[in-house]
Amino acid sequence: MVAAAPNAGKSMFALIYAIKAGVSTLFFSADTDTATVMMRAASHLSGHGQSLVETNLNSNRHYYDKHLDNMSNIQFVFDSSPSLDDLELEIKAYVELFGIPPELIVIDNLMNVAAETDNEWAGLRAIMVDLHDMARKTEACVLVLHHVSEQSEYGRTDNPPPRRSIHGKVSQLPAMILTLGYDPFNHILKVAAVKNRFGAHTADGSDNVSLFVNYAACQIGDQDTSGRMYLREATLNVGQV
Repeated sequence: MVAAAPNAGKSMFALIYAIKAGVSTLFFSADTDTATVMMRAASHLSGHGQSLVETNLNSNRHYYDKHLDNMSNIQFVFDSSPSLDDLELEIKAYVELFGIPPELIVIDNLMNVAAETDNEWAGLRAIMVDLHDMARKTEACVLVLHHVSEQSEYGRTDNPPPRRSIHGKVSQLPAMILTLGYDPFNHILKVAAVKNRFGAHTADGSDNVSLFVNYAACQIGDQDTSGRMYLREATLNVGQV
């Protein structure tokens, strides 16, 4: 699970992860529409800012076809409110088409999956139980994006929120939970493992790593030469040109 406040970059984080992973992926993009996802993907793969991508696509809709071919490992589903039955049918269709289940299944995000009960918390927990079962049956990595509580309940949004802030208290089943804190002034994304069944973690998010980000060009990088280039471009607003 990846959890964060609104506008911290959860969807972009998951998209870049799926592209970089390079494994067979079924991506349920319920929270982000087709045009936005394709624009972000083209921006990430080309290195162009999203404004430039939009301009180029308006003049030639095939401008980034060769770039987008580099994420042919990802199959997208853009149903805005899929049910658990819908998820299962899409996975069965994937297996029918490719012969094996995907290695990565992304759910963006948990709140968009239609629950079978009127009780919000009970519905979220029931969905998580089904997703846990899905991971067992398909042997896929199931990556679920989710929200956290209001900032006033856990502090600054530029630091990763603690595990207790996860909306609906659905932290029991995931083997790993990452929370994100975004500092838009310094263009830094902090990532904390607040749960890790197989390794180190801190429930309060105090032990975290910092990544350089340029969200205008959909780039996330380590604190190395490439990451510093993203930081420099974000600072100079090169990604918007």
